Amino acid sequence: MKKTVGLAASVLLGTLSSAALADTTYGLYGTVAAGPSFYQDVTTTPDLGEPGEAFPSDSSVSFKTGFRTTAAAGWGWGNGIRTELEFGYSAADVDTGGISNDGRVSQFTLMGNAIYDFDTGTPWTPHIGAGVGVGWDRIGGNTPAPGFQTVDTRATVVSWQALAGLEYAFNPQLRLGLDYRYIGSGDIEVAPQPGGILAHGASYDLTSHNVLLTLRVNFMTPEAAPAPVVPPPLQPVPPPPVVEAQRSFQVFFDFNKSDITAAAAKVISAAAANVRAGNVTRIVVTGHTDTVGSAQYNQGLSERRAASVKRQLVADGISDGEITTLGVGKTGLLVPTADGVREAQNRRAEIVLQ
Repeated sequence: MKKTVGLAASVLLGTLSSAALADTTYGLYGTVAAGPSFYQDVTTTPDLGEPGEAFPSDSSVSFKTGFRTTAAAGWGWGNGIRTELEFGYSAADVDTGGISNDGRVSQFTLMGNAIYDFDTGTPWTPHIGAGVGVGWDRIGGNTPAPGFQTVDTRATVVSWQALAGLEYAFNPQLRLGLDYRYIGSGDIEVAPQPGGILAHGASYDLTSHNVLLTLRVNFMTPEAAPAPVVPPPLQPVPPPPVVEAQRSFQVFFDFNKSDITAAAAKVISAAAANVRAGNVTRIVVTGHTDTVGSAQYNQGLSERRAASVKRQLVADGISDGEITTLGVGKTGLLVPTADGVREAQNRRAEIVLQ
């Protein structure tokens, strides 16, 4: 089991580190799921005894198709990664084996999951994930004839799962999907019952394949990007007036980002053109943020935004030595707000030509 959990975690972490981050979910969400559950045959391993005593070495129990339901609450971090707490229940009737067909297996689980969404640029979003937690497992029933005896095995064990699935977004709040989940448990130890079917102790693993229809509701929606600020074209009229070149430009950023968008690149290109055409001796780029997060974090974010604008100006042909950058964090707001408010107009960098 440990090797399987380690492999699932390695695959998940490797994918997260190498794939481009997907901005699919931000904030609180809830998920419900249900579907068929296919328990693998249980083969018991005796702790003592010879074949024919207790559970013989080839004793096994198979199960009919059962069902599984889950409910989860989680948080999307806005970069493709979701974390959630999930409660699940599954059950199936015994088909054949060391317990007669009036027997039943059931399992409650409580797991913490980590899930990664792949951004495809379409309403379809594939995902992978893994989870670990605790399981409350039970197998009950009677032994076959002759000599009916009651079997009621209960255990609290470590449970884990590996999952993969696909969701379709009807809108930013509502997603319908299909998941495959492989769920496993740690070794379940059965105590001996003197004079009964378990004259010696035994142990077994409980694993299942599950296909679940999922419904996810996002309670928060991504904030729309602000409209780009593009300087109006100069309209020369005869006789040509003396037109003062634009001296100030605003470059806007996505929430918690310092990447230059296509719209921002156009604004920076216009600023570079004005530098080349006008009498400019100094360029000052000042980075700003909104009021979400700590002052220390926002100071660093504002400096990164100013540095991104400087790199783009240099790429547009402006000398590095002409540009001065600074960050002012969440001070100097364009739109005054209370602390903790996501205001798009405040996530900016200002280019001033002097």
